[in-house]
Amino acid sequence: MKEFVSVYTYLVEPHEVGEWEGEEALAAENLNRLYHAVYDAADDDIEPGLLEEMLSAVWPHWQFNPQLLELDDDLTDAFVETLFSHFDPNAGQDEFDDH
Repeated sequence: MKEFVSVYTYLVEPHEVGEWEGEEALAAENLNRLYHAVYDAADDDIEPGLLEEMLSAVWPHWQFNPQLLELDDDLTDAFVETLFSHFDPNAGQDEFDDH
């Protein structure tokens, strides 16, 4: 059911990410990279609402996180793994706040 969610709804442009001391393009590129990583990691049969919740959790986590400008594959993988662990129905957590 993943196909019912469009990752393009979440992607951002540099003018949408706020002030990143002249690095807005990099911040937007890395944020979009995270959105794609979360979407790509989701199973095809994921509930659309769950995937939307997960994608919606990306921006609040990274909005003021300076590591966004230093994003690499390891950090991306760690974030995606943490996000999926949090949203595991057996985890029992209410909010995603890992920053």
